[in-house]
Amino acid sequence: MTAMKDWDCRSWCLARAQALKPALKHWSVRPRAIVQPERCPDAWQHCRMRDVAPAETLRDRAFGKGESFIVDLGESVVGRIRLRLRPLGWNDSPCRLRITAAEMPHEAAANLETDFHGCLSRAWMQDETVNVDVLPGDCALPRRYSLRYLKVEVLCVAEKVAFEDIEVIAEAAERDLPPAPQELPEEWRLIHQTALRTLRNCMQDVMEDGPKRDRRLWLGDLRLQARANAVSFRRFDLIERSLLLLAAASDDDGRVPGCVFTEPHLRHGNDTVDYALLFAPTLEDLVSQTGDRDLAQRLYPLAARQHELFRSQLNDDGLVRHDAQGWIFIDWADFDRQTALQGLAVYSLRSLARLARLCGLHEQALRHQDEAERLAAALRRLRYAPERHLVLSGPRREVSWAGQIWPILGGVFTPDESRDILLAVARQPDAQRPVTPYMQHHLLEAYRHAGLHRQAADLLSAYWGAMVRHGADTFWEVFVPGDDFLSPYQDALLNSACHAWSCTPAAVMDDLWRQLNA
Repeated sequence: MTAMKDWDCRSWCLARAQALKPALKHWSVRPRAIVQPERCPDAWQHCRMRDVAPAETLRDRAFGKGESFIVDLGESVVGRIRLRLRPLGWNDSPCRLRITAAEMPHEAAANLETDFHGCLSRAWMQDETVNVDVLPGDCALPRRYSLRYLKVEVLCVAEKVAFEDIEVIAEAAERDLPPAPQELPEEWRLIHQTALRTLRNCMQDVMEDGPKRDRRLWLGDLRLQARANAVSFRRFDLIERSLLLLAAASDDDGRVPGCVFTEPHLRHGNDTVDYALLFAPTLEDLVSQTGDRDLAQRLYPLAARQHELFRSQLNDDGLVRHDAQGWIFIDWADFDRQTALQGLAVYSLRSLARLARLCGLHEQALRHQDEAERLAAALRRLRYAPERHLVLSGPRREVSWAGQIWPILGGVFTPDESRDILLAVARQPDAQRPVTPYMQHHLLEAYRHAGLHRQAADLLSAYWGAMVRHGADTFWEVFVPGDDFLSPYQDALLNSACHAWSCTPAAVMDDLWRQLNA
């Protein structure tokens, strides 16, 4: 077992991360139009917005008790809300408002007091009741919101009021979106910009998973954000800061958390078995982009420690135990995770071997490579059914898409074998398909690894393109076409409509387009 002094650099990581804290940019966003939600069966979540008037007409309209309006900002942003009210008569009492910030039309149209049935805290819903004591007067809400739509309801007022101005002071580490490559077709350019807006809105003090919910730094999301960032904003300082915070929050055994809380102080969050194994690949990607060997040498022992801790999950045959302990995420779906985790472990070990070589640790690199080959051989020998071209998982020999994807990405199979596997699983109607954009990204990468570039392009258009066609200008946390209200939290109102793990088309589409046209 590695001695604590070999991997424990938590104090250095925290100090370095604090020095990399970004200065956020701020800009003003004002509404584009007054809109009205319409219930219609062909819209996503059966709701779309219809323009009813230019936003400028608000200042000439009077609103009394029980009246309300919704405005569309024109794009999804993260920021702080300011309102300026003007009385249209003598007001001898405060004006009480309910203000709801919404990412989606369905969210703006909902009655949150009666329609919310989620299993997470109701406090995640972005609604506030505020009093404006003096009229005319300004109302500046102190909280930060993620929104495209703003709903304002007048609950109590002595006389009617007009809304002179509505403004969101947007904030993020970056403001302007890098342009999409001109050679991409129009649909792909829209996907590209939607992906980068998703990434930008998550670029706060750290790389957040979702600026509406749950505003945390997650290692699995960070790895994908880093890949999109590398071909767009190139804010490697923010990627490094986020990775260092995860390292600084490792526990006394050296276990890197799946996520961390950063306020009011850094705190170890969820332990996530598969995310901890992604520490090495995330570090390798960052070092390959920046050339920072000092960072690699400081964090390599912690990356290696994740595999020392993981070995207790393996049986004598070199397979992940079917009763492996801890939270193994992989995707929001119900399927056996044994072979997916095995493939991910091989993927991580190969990355760890490359990191060791970069650090000049050639003997360690050989050990990691040998371990990767041993785990890959066990998977092929005990879980691969070559006559079916499928990888099986668990005691029931289950077939899932994730169980094919991660062994492919781990290099367990040749590109030709990978092609046969992906085509075979597509013929299995009962195989659990990916639920989140997180797992869909890994399918996209598996297609590319197998040389199935047309299937990758079709997935890009059919999945992320479908969100754009449904009106998305940031990509969603959960999306299963045809299941509008699917939610891991028992209520789609809790789903994030701007989620970090969904931003990855920007990382692959330029290269994919060249491969298609080679």
